Amino acid sequence: MEHHDLRGIQVSVQLGPCDDSDIDLVVKAQDIQLGAAPSGIISSRGSFESLGISMKEATHAEMVRHWPSISIQDPDRRKVVYRAARDALNAAEAANVSSVGFFTLGLEVSRVPSWEVAEEIVKAVFDHAKEGTSLDRIMLVASSPIQVSSFQYALGNIRMLRDGST
Repeated sequence: MEHHDLRGIQVSVQLGPCDDSDIDLVVKAQDIQLGAAPSGIISSRGSFESLGISMKEATHAEMVRHWPSISIQDPDRRKVVYRAARDALNAAEAANVSSVGFFTLGLEVSRVPSWEVAEEIVKAVFDHAKEGTSLDRIMLVASSPIQVSSFQYALGNIRMLRDGST
């Protein structure tokens, strides 16, 4: 597990699965649709999505927030990820908790590009920390090595990413 200091918040990146029982507030997908084809074409074997099959991420955390439903087709997906992350951080502050975990499995399954997810979550943490925070720890839990790499890049280049955005 890697650790970074982002304006006084200890941010760690971890490849899941991860026990979230020691995290105060977690952000996970509410439902992860299974079997969706990128083209929307149902193969001869059928599609789990057409049958309405989904899975839920297990959690032991006391407070759970859910990522909004988004997909690669959503032109505002970056804004949606950023806003959901900021809302979770604000909810953590309001609840006076010290740790937040962002789990990206549901976003990865929905095919939202890993670098977009990483950049928007890291920007939200960076912006939140600028305003002053009581949060001590953020855990970024990825379900693929590509997502881990995207988080590492975003954390290592946050100033450039933040200054380059509008």
